[in-house]
Amino acid sequence: MLFMILALYLRLSKEDGDMVDESNSITNQRLILRKFVEQKPEFAGFEIKEYIDDGFSGKNFERPGVQELLEDVKSGKVSIIIVKDFSRFGRNHIEVGNYIEKIFPLLDVRFIAVNNSFDSKDYKGTTPDMDVAFENLMYDYFSEENSVKIKNDLMGRRKRGKYLATFAAFGYKKSPTDHNRIVIDEEAAAIVRMIFEKYAECGIKAEVARYLNQKDIPTPQIYAVKSGSTYQWKYQGEKKVWNGSIIGRILKNEIYVGNTVFHKKETIEVGSRRTKCLSKDEWEVCEGTHEPIISKELFEYVNSMDARTSSIKKLADRENLDKTVYCEGEKRKRGSADSPVKGLVKCGGCRHNMQRRSRLNASYYCRYYYETKQEGCCPENVKETELIAVVLSAIRNQAMLAGEMGRLQDLYNNQFQERVKADQEQKEQFQEQIQKLTDSNFSLYESYAKGEIDADCFLQKKENNNKQIEIYEAELRACHSKETAVPDEKSDLLNLLKGKENLTDLTKEVVRQLVDAVYVYGGNRVEVVFKFQDKSVETLKN
Repeated sequence: MLFMILALYLRLSKEDGDMVDESNSITNQRLILRKFVEQKPEFAGFEIKEYIDDGFSGKNFERPGVQELLEDVKSGKVSIIIVKDFSRFGRNHIEVGNYIEKIFPLLDVRFIAVNNSFDSKDYKGTTPDMDVAFENLMYDYFSEENSVKIKNDLMGRRKRGKYLATFAAFGYKKSPTDHNRIVIDEEAAAIVRMIFEKYAECGIKAEVARYLNQKDIPTPQIYAVKSGSTYQWKYQGEKKVWNGSIIGRILKNEIYVGNTVFHKKETIEVGSRRTKCLSKDEWEVCEGTHEPIISKELFEYVNSMDARTSSIKKLADRENLDKTVYCEGEKRKRGSADSPVKGLVKCGGCRHNMQRRSRLNASYYCRYYYETKQEGCCPENVKETELIAVVLSAIRNQAMLAGEMGRLQDLYNNQFQERVKADQEQKEQFQEQIQKLTDSNFSLYESYAKGEIDADCFLQKKENNNKQIEIYEAELRACHSKETAVPDEKSDLLNLLKGKENLTDLTKEVVRQLVDAVYVYGGNRVEVVFKFQDKSVETLKN
C-alpha cells in the first residue's frame, strides 16, 4: 500500500499583528494541529509532514512552504491537509475557495480547518455552505484592512523619527539603547566627510574613488563585514573597490544631513512582493531625525555640482541622438538606445559591463580600470562600430557551420524516428502482456467461481499475475518517460541561424536571440559568447 502524507500547514506574517513572538505563534499552531491529529485514531499510521511559511503574507500563494505542499499534492503524495483555520492557508477568498471546492476534491485530498470545524469529508459530492465562503471573504477583507493599518503605523513611526531599517547606513550604527535610533559611527563618518570634501574640491566621482582606493580605505561592504555584519551581499566573493556609483549614492543620500527619507517604493497590491518606484516628489522626508555627519550647505553644494555635470552630459547625449553607427554597406540613423550590442559588452578582466560613451563614434571603456587601474581589466577604449563588425562576423561564421549542422540534424532525426518506432513496438508488447495477465485473472476468477480451483490456488496465481503486471507497468512508464525526455533544441537553433551566413545589417533582435555576451580584453581581443554554448574569439582591426 502507498504510504500517504498527512500535511500540517503553518503560516505567520506581519499582517497577523502578532510578530512580537513569532516562533511561539508557529509553535502554538503546531501544538493545536498535533493535538488534533493525536485525538483522531483514523490518522494513525500516516506520515506527518510540516510545511511552514514564517513571515509570508497569505494574500497570494507565492510562498515556499505552500508551493512545496501543492507540488506534493499534485504528485499524489498528500492525502490530507490540516490547518489551524482558513486564514493560515490563505487570505484571498477566491483562491482559497477554488482550492477547497474544486482542486482538492478533484485530487481526492481531504482539507481540514480545525478552528473553523471544517472537514471537506463532510461535503463530499456537495459544495461547502455559505458560512465557509463568508469566513474566507472576511479573512480577505481583514488582510486588506490590516495591511493599511500596518502601513499607516510604520509611516507614523518614521515621521516621529524612528529608524526602522534592519541595518544602519554607512557612517552610522544602531544605538545600543534604542534599536530604532541611529548614532554616528565616527570611524565610518570620517570617510563620509572625506568623500564630500574631496568631491567638493575636484567635482569628479572617479577621482574621489581613485583617491580612496590608493589610501586603501575600506568600502561600505568591507567595513560592514569587519564590523560583524551578517548581511549577504549579491556579489559576496568579488574584490570590493570604490567606484563612481558608490560615491554617487553617498553624495545623494540625505541621511548624512540628519534627514530620514522613505516611501521611495510602494507594493503593487496587498500581499505582493512586487514594488514600483515612486517619483521624487512622492517621497516622504523627515528632517532632523538624527545627528548629521555633514552640513546642509556642503550637501547642497556638492549636489548642485553633480546636477550641473548631469545636465551637460544629457545635453551632449541629445545632440548625438542622430549620429550614425555601423551597418555594413551603408550608414543609418538611430537613437542612443538603438545599438544592437548595448548591454552585452563586458570587460574580459573584471567581467563587469563596460561603460558606453554616446557620441559621434560611440565607444566602450571599463569603468573599473578607469577608476581603479585594476589589473587584468581592458585598458583601451573600443569603438562600437568595431564591436558590431566582430559580432556580425561571428554570427555569419556560426550560420555557415549551421549548414553542416543541418545535415547532422537530418541524421539525428532519422535515428530518433527509429528509436521512437522501436519504443512504440516495445510499449505495444508490454500492453499486450498486461492485457493477457488481466484476462488470465478474470479466467482464474471464473474457474474459482465454478469450483474448478480452490481459493488458495486462485489467490496464489492471481498474486503472481499481479506482480508480473506491476513489472510490465513499470517498464511501460519508463518508455513514456524516455519519450518525453528527448530534447529538440537543435531545430530551434538552426531556425535562428538559417539564412544569416550573408547577414549585412545587425539588429538588436538578432543579437538578443543569439548572443549572451561580448567580452573585450586588452590587446584588441574580443570573445563573443553565444546562447547555445559556443563562442567565437576574434581580434579587432587596428
